[in-house]
Amino acid sequence: MKLSTLPENPLDAVALAAGLVPTPLLDTIIALLLARTVMVGTRLGVFEALAHGPLPAVAVAARCDADPHAMEKLLGALVGAGYLRVRAGRFTLRPIARKWLLRDSPHSLADALLLQFVDARFIEHTEAYVRTGQPVRMHEAMDAEEWGLYQRGMRSGARLSLAEVARRVPVPRRARALLDIGGSHGAYAAALCRRHPGLCATILDLPEAIEHAAPLLAREGMGERVVYRPGDARTADLGAAAYDLILIANLVHHFDDATNRDLARRAARALRPGGILVIGEVIRPSTPGAGGQIGALTDLYFAVTSEAGTWSFAEMAAWQRAAGLRPRRPIRLLTAPGGGLQAAVKPVE
Repeated sequence: MKLSTLPENPLDAVALAAGLVPTPLLDTIIALLLARTVMVGTRLGVFEALAHGPLPAVAVAARCDADPHAMEKLLGALVGAGYLRVRAGRFTLRPIARKWLLRDSPHSLADALLLQFVDARFIEHTEAYVRTGQPVRMHEAMDAEEWGLYQRGMRSGARLSLAEVARRVPVPRRARALLDIGGSHGAYAAALCRRHPGLCATILDLPEAIEHAAPLLAREGMGERVVYRPGDARTADLGAAAYDLILIANLVHHFDDATNRDLARRAARALRPGGILVIGEVIRPSTPGAGGQIGALTDLYFAVTSEAGTWSFAEMAAWQRAAGLRPRRPIRLLTAPGGGLQAAVKPVE
């Protein structure tokens, strides 16, 4: 998947093919305007206001506590962006907005969109990072309110691939114990435990993450089958031969190579023979020209916001191999654009 310039009519197609379209402007000012328009529409409650049927701009403005004239401009932009329709001065949701942006939709990304206001603040540091090599270290920079939004946003994004991850993560037969490292909101642990009735999970995460994620886990209704253990993945003693499955999802992009090698080593020690370590990540292309817009851009983003970036399947498999595990063939996720799973098995001696 990639964000790209698409023609809207035959003349546009000819101009694009001839190299006459100023794509750098579309990639910058238009992309910025598009992103901010959808984000602001979400934060103001525009999509919720239209959830039950068409409304004129003045009615939407009243429901969103906004200026009617300015709201009409925003609604027009959302029509142009393909999220709304307008007929006889009344605006209504398109299917894409109804599916992804309404809070009561099972596919809702509303919290993920709100988290992007925090992301935008960190992205502003890209130039400073490239000049100095000094990252923001987002987990140290967030306040309590942002930590709560971060957990809700991450949970919202996880819903995209939850069913596929639960189905495709290799789980040993008769597995009893799962360690979810950095799993805060608990969505992956809960989904795996539901799919495998004999499985119970421990989530290892930072105390500040657990504080704001605990209410999200409580909604899963898993009781004592999914519990928290406060700790830092970079230093925690994971034990020995204690788990049948260890999942590390959307975490290693925050750590450098040496830290990830050490984490894989400690995880391998914590696995029982025949146990499996699964790393779930946005995958970086093996070389910059190998394709993968999402992997390449998120590699830069996580370098700016942490200190590392995304990793390739080969690099993750190398950590596992160095820890004495046997890597399996990589799994590319269909429902998480740019994402994949790298699993490895602990040999049975």
